[in-house]
Amino acid sequence: MLRSDRGKPVKRLAPLALALLVLPPVALAAAASHDEPERLNSADMTLAKRATIHKGDLPAGWLLRPSAPETGDRCPSFDPDLSAFVITGKAETSFAHSAGAQMVSDVAVFRNVRDAAGDFKASAKPGFLRCLRNVLLQSFKQAHLRARITSSRMSTTPRVGAQSVSYRVISTIYPTNGVPHFSMYSDALALRQGRSQAVLLFIAPFTPMRGQAALARSVARRMP
Repeated sequence: MLRSDRGKPVKRLAPLALALLVLPPVALAAAASHDEPERLNSADMTLAKRATIHKGDLPAGWLLRPSAPETGDRCPSFDPDLSAFVITGKAETSFAHSAGAQMVSDVAVFRNVRDAAGDFKASAKPGFLRCLRNVLLQSFKQAHLRARITSSRMSTTPRVGAQSVSYRVISTIYPTNGVPHFSMYSDALALRQGRSQAVLLFIAPFTPMRGQAALARSVARRMP
């Protein structure tokens, strides 16, 4: 169980943390208006589903939850033109932990390696970090939380698959239910392997979620 600095259980934070998630759409392009065209086929849909994080990949305490629907453009300042790259399969899984953490895996299979690599190069930009910050601020506002972003960064580590990039946003949450203010860590790890991409999102209070790179490598091994 996650604990506060005073060593007391923080079960009261679980509903708060679960209210924060707004899932970025497939393939790093956060609600871009020049999205990839989709020509989905059953074989690649199956491959995408196999590559996502499954409950068997996780320790006890994680529960599968319905994935959030996509909800229109939220980042007009980050709009890469991805219309030349075709997606042929996609899948998504979402999990929540009773201690307040959340995890999402989003996998897209492209028609060929060239499309997957080109799409990743066009999308893995600092603009995605700005978009992630905006999405989180919208989430806090929708959850009626007072919060501020205290730091954010983009990194090329950990190295996973043929291409990878990671983003971390640290926010300070100021609850109104008597809980002291605390840090919320939002980590996005994007990778490309073969003709597939995956975006893994990890949200956890107090400390970053452990085992992110190991989970990403498990996903990469299953990506076509």
